[in-house]
Amino acid sequence: FCVTDIVVAGGMSETLTVWACRANVLFALLHASAWLLFLAAWDQRPLRRFERQVVTASIVGGVAALVPGFAFSAPLTMRTLPSLGLAYAEPAIGPLAVPLLAVAFVAQVLAAMAARRVARAGPEARLVSVSLALFTVVGMVDLATGLHLTTLPYVADPVIALTCLSVAAVVVAEAAASASRSNDLERARATLAEREHLVSLGQLAAVVAHEVRNPVAIIFGAVANLRREPTSDDRATLLGIIEDEAERLKRLAARLLDAVRPFELQYSRQSAATVVRAAVSHVTASAAVDTKEIELVGAMNDELDCDRVLLEQAIANLVQNALIADGRRGPVRVVATVENGASPTLAVTVHDDGSGVPEMARSRLFTPFFTTRPTGTGLGLVLVQRIARAHGGSVVHEAPTEGGARFVLRVPMRGAAATDSGARDG
Repeated sequence: FCVTDIVVAGGMSETLTVWACRANVLFALLHASAWLLFLAAWDQRPLRRFERQVVTASIVGGVAALVPGFAFSAPLTMRTLPSLGLAYAEPAIGPLAVPLLAVAFVAQVLAAMAARRVARAGPEARLVSVSLALFTVVGMVDLATGLHLTTLPYVADPVIALTCLSVAAVVVAEAAASASRSNDLERARATLAEREHLVSLGQLAAVVAHEVRNPVAIIFGAVANLRREPTSDDRATLLGIIEDEAERLKRLAARLLDAVRPFELQYSRQSAATVVRAAVSHVTASAAVDTKEIELVGAMNDELDCDRVLLEQAIANLVQNALIADGRRGPVRVVATVENGASPTLAVTVHDDGSGVPEMARSRLFTPFFTTRPTGTGLGLVLVQRIARAHGGSVVHEAPTEGGARFVLRVPMRGAAATDSGARDG
């Protein structure tokens, strides 16, 4: 439509100008009808009966406008606007010109009315509604000009540009909102799937732990009775193996329950240094590890709100994993710092110089029962993640350029970041 206007105003040959005027009517009809179809789709409704009739008349009339003599024909008449420095070469008006332009105007009015209805249901369409209402007024002025009823210039082209820009703005805003909703929905689905998975694991763990604990208790009792009797060295060795394996089953049952059962956070105000040092001391004492095997850096005295028992357990699990990392040579480095962002956060970094985590296993590190160690349970990191999330924090794995593995546990310094539901769900 705009290109044909340029041809009409460009002072080109008579034949080309006449054909440009015929095409101009065709595109005006198609333009108005396209708006009707677009707005009906936006409003998620079919075209009304009268709208369908107008669209049909626009298509048929647009094709008829191209027939020589129906809408426009030679010769050209020059119309000048000295005040604006404009000159229009206009062909003679044929018998179908007036009814075709009237159909285009009716279609434009219907489009403006449809845009108004859409704007009532969705505020994002108000700009389009205003643009189409303005275009309708301008179209009426241009119709009068085309029929030689006024001596005004044609002004539809800038309004068309404004309308297209308004649609572009709305489409971009809708696309951004749709993408945001899709991301939110995907995160909600992932969270729901994870919770359903944990619920099923919790039910399974409760059954397994119950079924394992009772036989293990019986095994411990039987071993204790057997140890009271005189025994040979070989028999004592076998009893020791039985006792060790029973102890391992007992720890496995306890870990199963810790990893999946709900827990409520018992908040208290603690020194960050106290919590981190206590976690490190717990590891060195329970695993009989030399204190030189762990290097503690930057423990500060800032206070934080946390469940001390659970947070110490999470830090201890990370340190214990680092101590038994494959290929570790140097001490495990534990760094505690306070990150000052929107809200202060305690960051505990545990770094070992071992062989690191295989790249193919990194995406599954926090999946229940997944482990890269022959004797691992795949529950330690799951528990760390649950404790971190219950505090409103997170735990992530990083692959340092210098090698080894690095885990960073972050929890807010203030307990208000953790909700009650988050504490229950983990």
